[in-house]
This record gives sequence, structure tokens and C-alpha cells, in this order.
Amino acid sequence: MATATAAAGAVVVGSVWGTLARLGLIGLNRYDGQSIKPLIWAQAVGCVLMGLASHTRTKRALEAAHPALVVLFTTGFAGSSTSFSSWVFQVFQAFANDEHWDRHGLHSVMDALTQTGATVGLGLAGLWAGHAVGDALLLDRVRMPRVPPHAGAAVFAAMGVLTWAGAALLCGLYTSYRDVTLSVVMAPAGALARWQLARLNVPRSASEPRPLRERHAWPWGTALANLLATLLMAAFVTLQRTRAHTQLTCHALDGLQDGLAGALSTVSTLMLELTALRPMRTAFAYLFVSWAVGVLVCLLLVGVPTWTMHLPSTCS
Repeated sequence: MATATAAAGAVVVGSVWGTLARLGLIGLNRYDGQSIKPLIWAQAVGCVLMGLASHTRTKRALEAAHPALVVLFTTGFAGSSTSFSSWVFQVFQAFANDEHWDRHGLHSVMDALTQTGATVGLGLAGLWAGHAVGDALLLDRVRMPRVPPHAGAAVFAAMGVLTWAGAALLCGLYTSYRDVTLSVVMAPAGALARWQLARLNVPRSASEPRPLRERHAWPWGTALANLLATLLMAAFVTLQRTRAHTQLTCHALDGLQDGLAGALSTVSTLMLELTALRPMRTAFAYLFVSWAVGVLVCLLLVGVPTWTMHLPSTCS
């Protein structure tokens, strides 16, 4: 019970800061003439941290202090700083030329494939870079102070409550930043749901032997979280386009997309699972099906209503 309480608090703390990191990196890399969507940098940073935090030596060092620290950096921060639902929605936008660029269909296909390949490639590269840093740091040789389990549960639970309350307070006080603060407030709910869905995954590690049937098993918990997040993302986008909104409701729907759906889905965990799945065709099938189903969901829930009802592409 104490371990679960500490882990839940760690997920809340990590999700708030991970979502802030994602939105901050997107804002930093949004400028005229950008060659690729700015979300890719958040995906890369999250995958680097996931690679580092999931390294055997790093995990051993963090667990020596308190097991919840591993959850904070992996499920919480790295999982929330990356977003599968945002990624596949942007791939759909490229396929559909949702931003109405002056180009023909083949260029739209190439744009979507470019975003797909760049995200997968940079995600895997970031994961391996994180592992390389873990090899170099030798953190397991550092003597870290150990927190007693019951004391750690109280500390992490308090940190989670205070972090979530602080985000809500900022949302109420700084109205001009509600498109960001509302996302941060909603992110812990998505991250906690993803953490619970992860129980459906087969325990796996790229370095530990496991039965052949487990090596072929898909991580259904992550797949379900990513699919559910994509469904929610598409529904919120369509809702933005079909109704007349105030600025507050537009920001609230942005918060549901970037916060709830964004933190419910993850690319960093997906990349970690791809390196663990064997044989390679199983990993490829898992990636392709996840990607294809996500794009299809966006097509059905966003594309069809937008094209048949002639909806605007922004919140009106």
C-alpha cells in the first residue's frame, strides 16, 4: 500500500513537469520556416530520459533511494513529455493536408512519412543515447541516502498533492496562460490512467531472459492507453471545430488534448517496448498497427466530420 501510494504521487509529480517540458519544447521550436513539427524535440528528450532511467545501473541507484523515483522519471516525466496521440494526429494532418498548404497528394503522403520516420528514428536514437549515458555515469556506484518506505509514501503523496494543487492555483491566477496551465492540471489524470493500464503489460526487460511466448506478447496496456488517448484527442479536436466557443472553452479543450490525452499516451514507453520485443517482425507489427489504427481513428473522428460538415480547422 505504501509503495502504491508513493508511486501514485511520483506519477503526478512527473506528469506535471513532463507536460510542462513538452509544451515548453513545442513553444521553443515553433517559428517561421520550421522544417518539421516542434513536437519531435519533446519526443526526443523524453526518450533520452527513458533510456537513462530504464538503464539497469540507473534503476539500481534510484531504487536504492526509493522505488518510486523510477516511476517518477519513467512513467511520470518521460511518459508525459512524449505523446503518441499528438504524434499520430499530426501525421493525419499531414496526410489530409489539414493546414491547406499549396501541394498535391503525393507531397502530403511524403510529409506524413517524414514525420513518422523522423519521430521513430529520433525516438530510438534518444533511447539508445540515454542507455549510453547510463553506461558512462555508473550511478549504481554512488551511495544514495535511502528513504524508509512509509516515510517515502508520505513524502511522495504530499509532493503529488501539492504539485497538483499548485498547478490548479496557477491556472486560476494566470488567466493569460490557461492554454498551458489547464493542460498541466489535466495531465496527472491521464498519466495515472496510463500507469494503471500498464498492469496489462507482460513484464519485460531487454536484458532479462523470458519465455518465448512472453517475447512475442504485445504490451496491451500501452497499446490500449495510446488508442484511448487518440480517441479522446480526435473527439476533442472535432468538438473544437463543431461548436462556437469562448476563449475559455477553447483553452479547456486544448488542455484536454495536450494534458489528458497527451499524458495518457506515450512514445517513450513505446520505443522502449520496441527494443524489448522479439523477433523484430513482432516489434515492427506492434509499431505499425499502433500507428495505423491511430491514424485511422483520426480519419474517422476528425477527417470525416470536417470534410462532410465543412468545419474550420481551428477553434471558432
